[in-house]
Amino acid sequence: MYEDFGTILNRGFKTWVRNINICIPFVLNSFVNLILFIFFFGILVSLLFSSGSGNVIDPTTVSNEELYSILLNGFSNNIPASIALILAFSLLGMFFQSFFSAGAIGMAKKASETGDTVFSDMFRSGSKNGFRLFLTTLMIFLIFLAGIVFMVPGALAIGDLNSLIGNPTESLKGIGVLGIGILLWTIYLLALNITLSLVPYALVIDELDPLDSLKAGYRFFRANKLDVFFMWIISIGLVFINSFTSEFFASRIILVSGITYFVPMFILQPLTTILWTRLYLVGEERELYNPYELLSGPDEF
Repeated sequence: MYEDFGTILNRGFKTWVRNINICIPFVLNSFVNLILFIFFFGILVSLLFSSGSGNVIDPTTVSNEELYSILLNGFSNNIPASIALILAFSLLGMFFQSFFSAGAIGMAKKASETGDTVFSDMFRSGSKNGFRLFLTTLMIFLIFLAGIVFMVPGALAIGDLNSLIGNPTESLKGIGVLGIGILLWTIYLLALNITLSLVPYALVIDELDPLDSLKAGYRFFRANKLDVFFMWIISIGLVFINSFTSEFFASRIILVSGITYFVPMFILQPLTTILWTRLYLVGEERELYNPYELLSGPDEF
């Protein structure tokens, strides 16, 4: 089924209007990650305070200087445990995000194909694809992290930080090389972000394994470069507009600033998920429903 880019946007928007419930996975993901953060923060603070002071104390009874000293001592005494705690909660949060993202894409796929989706579609798709999407997310993160090699020449050119502080002019060249490395890494991250945009959708929609989803996402990008780029610009642009609005009204209208906090999970993420899903389905020539057919009368068929 062929649709031009404008038609994808128009029908994707109508699909979102008809299926507002696609926001549920993103709301649940935010709630679960908030609970995880509370547990993580509570455990970490308890660990640092009990270790830094010898016993558990009330943070409100000490000065700021004493508080910083206790936290610093607690962290230095529990570096392996702190790192393990951070890593464990990061992976757990990433897993839940993968589960709900897979559920949202599954709901968007069902809505794009049939016109409607229900809450059970989220659990069905999340259970089937969540773990594989989690593994794929880890792989993509490692690919992103590999770009740190661009900063190695600059770091080597600067050398010891103590010499940089003592003789900054001698390390000026190294700072320039490091700046170029940071710029190259940024370009690398942006290029990969665009190139691999469709990987999660390929994995969930076609139920692929991590490696095959990477290949399918990259193959789709090569065949539809402009459409993928424009969709990426729209997705980033909507986030930028919401962030700008929030910052602009932050000190003026508290209500507007509060509303913009909930806009991503209730509107932007569900809408862009549907648009990306429809783009992939159209590119793969799947049969999709036409919103106008559901609204037309029997005599118009």
